[in-house]
This record gives sequence, structure tokens and C-alpha cells, in this order.
Amino acid sequence: MRELAMTKEQYEIVMKEIEDHHSWGKHGFSDGKCKYIKYVRPNWDMRDGLCFSINFDGLACGIGGITFGSGYGETTPLYDRVMEWLNKPFITSNN
Repeated sequence: MRELAMTKEQYEIVMKEIEDHHSWGKHGFSDGKCKYIKYVRPNWDMRDGLCFSINFDGLACGIGGITFGSGYGETTPLYDRVMEWLNKPFITSNN
């Protein structure tokens, strides 16, 4: 069975993706993919060292942000769902 929570290595990949393509203030409004993420809030379980949920705040995250978890009812790994969301197009009214 695949682990549903995110490893430290996977978290680093997510952060690199955000830094390169989705960070607030670094990217213009032209490509339609940038999520304009300003804050990232991971929650780590210190028993196993895994990230069990993560919250993003920014332009494409809605009021209150968007949260991904790896708890009850989830069947797809947290990392896969976050990366899928990051790679979905985001079109602003400015485009």
C-alpha cells in the first residue's frame, strides 16, 4: 500500500514547484497556470516525520485557502493531489 501522507522529499519537490511556477510576486499574470501562492502551512506528524496535511493561501486558493489532507476517506496520496492541483490551469479575469 502506498503512503497517503507526504514525505519530506516530496514536500521539497512541492516547494520547488511553487518557487519555480506559483509563488506570489515572482510571476506575472500571463501564463494562466500560476496559483500565486503566498503562504504554505504544512502539518507534520512527528511520530513518523510525514506531512499529513497542507494549506495554501494565495490568489488561486479562495477565501480561507485550500487544504489537502491524508486522513480518513482519502485514497490518493497527498503529494499526487497537490501536484495535480498545482498543474491545473488557473485563469484570472485579467487574462
